[in-house]
Amino acid sequence: MPYSFVPDLLNEDLTAQQQAILTHPLWQAVQAGEATPAQLRRFALQDDWLVRHSKQLEALLVAHAPDEDARRELLKKWEPKAVFSGEGSLRHFGAALGLTEQDFAEAEPLPGCAALTMNFYYALERGGFLPFLASVSASESIFIALCDLAGPPLREKYGFTPAQVAFFPLHDGLKAGVNTGEAALLRRLCRTPEDRERVTQAVKLTYECERLFYDTVYAAP
Repeated sequence: MPYSFVPDLLNEDLTAQQQAILTHPLWQAVQAGEATPAQLRRFALQDDWLVRHSKQLEALLVAHAPDEDARRELLKKWEPKAVFSGEGSLRHFGAALGLTEQDFAEAEPLPGCAALTMNFYYALERGGFLPFLASVSASESIFIALCDLAGPPLREKYGFTPAQVAFFPLHDGLKAGVNTGEAALLRRLCRTPEDRERVTQAVKLTYECERLFYDTVYAAP
């Protein structure tokens, strides 16, 4: 089934932007078993930066939620996300690539990572809760789809153990919270043409930043 995220709320067809991410050269290389160790290490370091910010983003979503029902829906994702601090930590993947805890501690965001990170805070500052939720949810939804594509070849073509790449299949646990719960919340709160336009522009900008993030990772030698 072709990938989509809340297409009924968008004023533009963003299928091309979604496909540009899902078929990005980085992920094509991963699936073909051709991604370099440098690219995989850069992905681990840069995405770990995003994962660390994810906790703050989730807290901001709850803090700015418009009502108690929205807060309850958003909190449902906290428990499945806790796994990424333990068995699902991206640092297990990094360790398999030779990265150390010091490497992660000293990592700085490269341009694509910085742009994607700031995009979420910009959505909140510029548009408030609705574009902020749309931005975070769109990013997580398409990354869940990427994890479905990347998980099997990382085991089968690179020889990583299931424990080393647990980060990827464990994103299955977020599907209900993002693709069902948060999508339904967006539909409930998106009431006017102006709301639809704000959501469309937030999702569109997020996809552009996602692509830039993977451009930066792919550029690793």
